[in-house]
Amino acid sequence: LFYWVGLISRSETDYSIGSKLCWAAVVLGFTGLMVRWYESYLIGADIGHIPISNLYEVFVLFSLITSLFYLYYERRYATRALGPFVMLVVSAAVGFLLWYTVSRNAQEIQPLVPALQSWWMKIHVPANFIGYGTFALAAMVSVAYLLKQRGILAERLPSLELLDDVMYKAIAVGFAFFTIATILGALWAAEAW
Repeated sequence: LFYWVGLISRSETDYSIGSKLCWAAVVLGFTGLMVRWYESYLIGADIGHIPISNLYEVFVLFSLITSLFYLYYERRYATRALGPFVMLVVSAAVGFLLWYTVSRNAQEIQPLVPALQSWWMKIHVPANFIGYGTFALAAMVSVAYLLKQRGILAERLPSLELLDDVMYKAIAVGFAFFTIATILGALWAAEAW
């Protein structure tokens, strides 16, 4: 919300609050994942696992990675005007997480199914979600690109060249990590076979 107010009113204060809230959410989300990891081992050594094994946990991971990559590009390119667009995806993911938690009691820690009891999961899933996060960021930056190209919010958004550069770099990172994740998934499947 603060990013949108900053974009519409050109308020650096609102942009700054948006960035600080985003950083706070990343720190709290990461802390939550670490606590969840620790709590899974408190339930039992055989139940404990890295918190990337179900939809609830990977949506938290997706939100964190997307936000972290956005914050990196925000600092790298010294613009907060992309925040309103990228945070739409993160907000949708958090909204889904809230609904999923209430409707399915998804926050409960469950033991891993046998197919996921592999160390491959610990590298395959994060590699996939780095790809998902960077592709989501690129998709939302492309929305800003299209708006600027059509003259909507044109004076408030960065140049088309900057937007294109952010999209290109985010897609390149996503492609690299998806390639790695695909290879790791094939190795994992070959081991299970």
